[in-house]
Amino acid sequence: MGFYNTDNWPEKANYYRFPWSNNDNPISWLEITDVCNIFCKGCYRKQLAGHRPFEELKKEVDFFKRVRNTDGISIAGGEPLIYPDIVKLVDYIASVGIKPVIITNTYALTKGLLQDLYNAGLSGITAHIDMIQDRPDVEESWTEIDMMQLRQKKADLMWDVTRGNMNVSFNSTIYHENFKYIPDIVRWARKNPKKVHGLVFITYRGIPIKEGITYDVLDQEKETSADLQNELQYTETEVDQIDIMSVDVYNLLKDNFGESYEPCAYLGGTGHIKHYKWWVNASIMEKNGMVHGPIGPRTMEYLQTKHHWKKGTYFTYFKKNRIPRIAILLTGLIGDKRMKKTRQNLFKKSLNPAKWFQPLYSQSIGIVQAPDMMENGMPSMCESCPDMCVWEDNLVNSCRLDEYRKFGRLMNAIVYSSKSESDKRVEAEETAKV
Repeated sequence: MGFYNTDNWPEKANYYRFPWSNNDNPISWLEITDVCNIFCKGCYRKQLAGHRPFEELKKEVDFFKRVRNTDGISIAGGEPLIYPDIVKLVDYIASVGIKPVIITNTYALTKGLLQDLYNAGLSGITAHIDMIQDRPDVEESWTEIDMMQLRQKKADLMWDVTRGNMNVSFNSTIYHENFKYIPDIVRWARKNPKKVHGLVFITYRGIPIKEGITYDVLDQEKETSADLQNELQYTETEVDQIDIMSVDVYNLLKDNFGESYEPCAYLGGTGHIKHYKWWVNASIMEKNGMVHGPIGPRTMEYLQTKHHWKKGTYFTYFKKNRIPRIAILLTGLIGDKRMKKTRQNLFKKSLNPAKWFQPLYSQSIGIVQAPDMMENGMPSMCESCPDMCVWEDNLVNSCRLDEYRKFGRLMNAIVYSSKSESDKRVEAEETAKV
């Protein structure tokens, strides 16, 4: 699908395909509570059970270390900062040699709590902030432009405590209403290279509730469509709102930033072969925000391979985003032709010998296209999904965990209707020549 520009589908040969798998993946997803202190339209979690027992969470951490070979654990919910033993949990994860990263809306984040988490070994915070959230700390009429002051406040707080020694990223769920503001968020981040390590844009998705599609849990007459909408947070009756694709975000960023933006790596989908489910860029910049250019796929391949050889795991997060200048110039030795322009820009700006003692900064932009339903009703998930969590001693997609919690399994869609005009457009796009 898509609504902005789906004409430009870059060849996958241009990028490095992350070598991750179920049993060798840099990320694991730890659900510690389903209680939250705000409301997000795009949330995948319904409050059903409350805070989980600490000992149970420790067992899942051990499971990830043994089975998943994970480099970092995303601590999520609900809102993890309101979990009573959050500092104790961070300390335990760090003690077994895994990087703890908290995904939070930041509403409960205070300087004291952050200091305790940092002292316990916290490696990163991903702050989820967007204009569609129902937040007590912002005005209802605020756009993403107004939300910049909240992002800046949180970035300043985290810098005051960690001085750049903890990964700080900001993510936003992307809807039709805030899609146009994506370049503004990037410009804000580029003004803060010391304080902001990365951005993530997650396209809004939901299970479509529309004529012609039903689900096996409804066919069994144990549930009604109204029950389904009430029991699962991620259903959507306005199905034209769930058609934003990663390629739409990519093309918007290319239109606004040109050569200074280009991804280096991706994960595909389990359904449509063209889809980019995870699409990652990393740009090199000065402390004043001036961008020299992006890194290329060979550099990312080298970094992933080196980390796996040295540490035994692949990676997604580094605590620090400072880079020696000489390291960028040496990328030519590993055959990264994509970085030729970046190296040229850097050399032109580094003729002053004093510059060589000043660090550069890397800043990433991730695009995540959450689960899609194909025209035949089959789901298209993220291949080698990084956000897998534990359910009954197995790994399941965290974005669909509530189906396991409610029904003990995933739902299956059943498509009855003939193709609508919208479906025909989808089919045309998916079979179009790349």
